Amino acid sequence: MNRLYGWLLALMLAFPVTSHALGCWNGNSSSGNVTSTFNLPGNLYVSATAPVNTIIWQSPLQNLALYCSQSIGENVYFWVNPKNATLAPGLQIGIIFNGQTITQSSGAVNTNIYVPAGGSVTTTLQYSIVLLKTSGAPTSGTSSINNYSVFQLDGVGGINAAQGINFNQWINGSVTFTPGGTCDLSAADKNRVVNLPTVGSAQFAAVGSTMARTYFTISASNCSSSIYTATFRFSGTADSNNPVLFANSGGTAKGVAINLASVSDGQNIGANQTNNTRVVNIQSQSAQLPVYVEYMRTTTVVPGTLQSVVTIDMLYQ
Repeated sequence: MNRLYGWLLALMLAFPVTSHALGCWNGNSSSGNVTSTFNLPGNLYVSATAPVNTIIWQSPLQNLALYCSQSIGENVYFWVNPKNATLAPGLQIGIIFNGQTITQSSGAVNTNIYVPAGGSVTTTLQYSIVLLKTSGAPTSGTSSINNYSVFQLDGVGGINAAQGINFNQWINGSVTFTPGGTCDLSAADKNRVVNLPTVGSAQFAAVGSTMARTYFTISASNCSSSIYTATFRFSGTADSNNPVLFANSGGTAKGVAINLASVSDGQNIGANQTNNTRVVNIQSQSAQLPVYVEYMRTTTVVPGTLQSVVTIDMLYQ
């Protein structure tokens, strides 16, 4: 029996040890970074009276270049707050992915990125980082956030502690709590109608082409002296072909939707909650947000009318 055991042991040692860990790196190879750090804006204020679960800040859409490899084949998952770290009282950080707000309580959420057995994949992962108001917020004071891990990418089985292969999104910055206050949305913006000019369907050269860009400014005034910023949040019905655009929900035209964007950065304001908030500094007790709207082709254009509804919520901080 001793000889049999010795032979079995020698046979086992002859086989190589295989790791089945999923690995994801920022870049196009396994030599890429395993962290990316986002810095919060310096003007981030939070009203202590804001409703619980309110999204009080949202990052621009992040386009993360990823290289992932795996030996057994599985999907990549978001694990939010993988270190189970406590943020400042009254605050919670999560992400928005495909229009869904994901926090630690959501558990593992599928990114829909599949890595084949013994293979790899190079892709781009899109998401926004969000800051949510929770209960227990102080009435005043500043809280610092240092290298907080927003999420880790890993398999559905759990968070792998192996170093150097698990991508983590970090965030740094500070948040100041204020007692709260209000602003008045301008009368024109409470029920604004923006009329775009008539264009010919043949003028849209290809999918993604735009026409008839029209500018206007959303304004708030009579802001309380105790608040420093105003957050404008936009929502509406997403277009079925391009969900970041606002759908034609009351007209007869097809293949065209509305693109809404802020003038300061030229970035789209997503109908599907993608990058759909803008924070504006309050100056002389007023806040102004210049934006523009335009037609955008999404598929084959069928002439007709177009009507889209965009809702604006304001949070005063």
